[in-house]
Amino acid sequence: QQFQSTMIALRGVRGLVRLCSGVTRGWKAHPRAFIHSADPTTSAFVFSSDNFRKPDLPKRLKVLDVSLEPATDDSLKGLGRLIYSSDEMTVEKGNFEIVPWPVQGWRPLDPETGDEAGTTEGNFDVHWEGDFFYGTNLAVATNNNVYLDGLGAHPDVASRDATSAAKGSIYLWMSDYHPDGAQLFFPLASEGTPFVVCLGPASKGDEIKPSDMRAFLIPQGAGVYLEPGTWHNGVYALPQHCPARFLTRQGKVHARVSCSWAAEFNTVLRVPLSF
Repeated sequence: QQFQSTMIALRGVRGLVRLCSGVTRGWKAHPRAFIHSADPTTSAFVFSSDNFRKPDLPKRLKVLDVSLEPATDDSLKGLGRLIYSSDEMTVEKGNFEIVPWPVQGWRPLDPETGDEAGTTEGNFDVHWEGDFFYGTNLAVATNNNVYLDGLGAHPDVASRDATSAAKGSIYLWMSDYHPDGAQLFFPLASEGTPFVVCLGPASKGDEIKPSDMRAFLIPQGAGVYLEPGTWHNGVYALPQHCPARFLTRQGKVHARVSCSWAAEFNTVLRVPLSF
């Protein structure tokens, strides 16, 4: 009887081992199957090229007002800094941050490896179409580089009517960060273009919340350098300053991690475009 009990217990252990082995193999084959959100009844918004251009935003989104602050090196501490020329921060000068490639185990990267891809740069163009504000990143080698960066009215009433009144605020439905490196924006107009950015700290990681975001007015003649992992999106300018062109420089890998405020928090951020 004792022998039979022991054999039954062993068969149970072997079954558990087979079950765990199958789960492990399944995770290796389909890791996304085990990703879950705080609300298991909803799936994460997929930032495909089509969804980024024409997101199907929920109705009656809540509005969170984000106050506008003057951008200074002190106010931007932990997020980035002001720059005053497009070549102020470069890999060649040793002050443009590229994050070393992550290792898979305990062995470290060999010296002077893992961050050698450098940067890519090109034009970042912004324009309004009625209440719809678009950005196009020409620095990256992808078709997923045209973004609905915001709207000049609540999404429920936003219109493509080109005669819409001048926008005093922009409604933001998403933000993103780059885990592979920094990014900078510098206006290319000869007189400079004042613009707004909305930023969140890298320390929040994937647990970022709408209330963590802060808005800054970058003064005319200046640009902005964003540290790796800083939550942001594009750059925002008043209609009278658009269309506008900026130089952007960023890590060549161009890893992007995004959050839809609309889908995940049923919220849009309302950011003033001027004081």
